[in-house]
Amino acid sequence: MVLAFLLLLPLAACGAASNDASGADGTGEAAMSTENGVAMDAAEFGSTADFSAVRENAKLILSADLTLETQDYEATCAALEQMTAEAGGYIQSSGSSGETGSRTASYTLRVPQEQFERFFAQIGESCHVVSSNRWSEDVTEQYTDIETRLATLQTKHERLLALLDQAAKMEDIISLENALADCEYEIDSLTGEKRHYDDLVGFSTFTVTLREVQVLTAVSDGTGFGAQLSQAAQNGLGGLTAAVRGILLLLVMMWPVLVLLGIAGGVYWRVRVYRTAKAQKEQQNDPPQDKNA
Repeated sequence: MVLAFLLLLPLAACGAASNDASGADGTGEAAMSTENGVAMDAAEFGSTADFSAVRENAKLILSADLTLETQDYEATCAALEQMTAEAGGYIQSSGSSGETGSRTASYTLRVPQEQFERFFAQIGESCHVVSSNRWSEDVTEQYTDIETRLATLQTKHERLLALLDQAAKMEDIISLENALADCEYEIDSLTGEKRHYDDLVGFSTFTVTLREVQVLTAVSDGTGFGAQLSQAAQNGLGGLTAAVRGILLLLVMMWPVLVLLGIAGGVYWRVRVYRTAKAQKEQQNDPPQDKNA
């Protein structure tokens, strides 16, 4: 009974502290979520408001998804990798597919959270952005819960060690050692989960798709009729250019067939000329027939 009471006492105290912290953080999380929603909306409308204070007090996972186009594939790939390195980030994964002239590169870039705004703007200034999306996920509640549970388990672990030092009976020793093993397993699991959140929060994620094109897609500068008309005209010109280029490429690809058709046409013309000349010669050599005969 004494052993059970000693084990339950610190857990009850830590559980109460966890409830208090959860209540406080729940209110804080609601405020953070609201402010973060405003931050994303403001950024969408081109606001330059600084929400760094919100990010310092909340655990936010920042992400962005961009589709880019380029007419200089190698240079743009090198520029993206250079920008990532200068921002203190790294390339989590990358890949390339397609043939020269129509290649596609895929990047997953990890950039320190404090460099998120600067890096996002830098991509927009350095590359032709066709589409872009950005969002955040507030994991303050989950993170606080992990910290509280870890603190509770650490207290339990210390108390179990103290009880193990005082235990005299073999059955008590075995029971305490099993409890210690379970406690250490839970601590390791939560520590790994906390480290995973630290990585997601500390480094924002940029998913970038880069397409190599011959003509850049026109991007509208507004939603008015004039902007849409201008974009349609640019897209139409680009489509015409692409169609002409496609026809030329098709003709070049089919050059063996065209050569054979040319040879066949030449032979047919020579045979026809020969037959026509022969028929005319035979007609001239035939003696005129007497009509009275």
